[in-house]
Amino acid sequence: MSSKSLHLDTNCLIDLLVGNNKTRSVLKAKLLAGWNCSTSAIAWHEFVCGHLTPEERQDIWDFLEGRILPLDFAIAELAAEIFNKTGRKKGSKPDCIIAATAIHHKAKLLTWNKVDFKSMKKLGFALELE
Repeated sequence: MSSKSLHLDTNCLIDLLVGNNKTRSVLKAKLLAGWNCSTSAIAWHEFVCGHLTPEERQDIWDFLEGRILPLDFAIAELAAEIFNKTGRKKGSKPDCIIAATAIHHKAKLLTWNKVDFKSMKKLGFALELE
């Protein structure tokens, strides 16, 4: 991924469907500046587990241009390191994988749940939040 890559958390994918102006305005500015968007396989999984019509699912897939980044060995190892160093909090594994995917691909993470990712930044992980 390029340095102009924005990685979307699940909540941003959902916001695109419900017309959240904050998400749309951030994405519009980034896209106009030449950035691309992606998401992790785990965020995509969380997203498609929701109540979606086939058209809604396809719209977001098309917006991302299919850039759903897989969970591979390096990301799994980094996610485990993040999980272990941030206190092994129940329910935080998906966020650790989402963060590790963004870090691995040198992308900024767009999320509206910044509190979920703050401890990762404090420990020195190279996670940039948008």
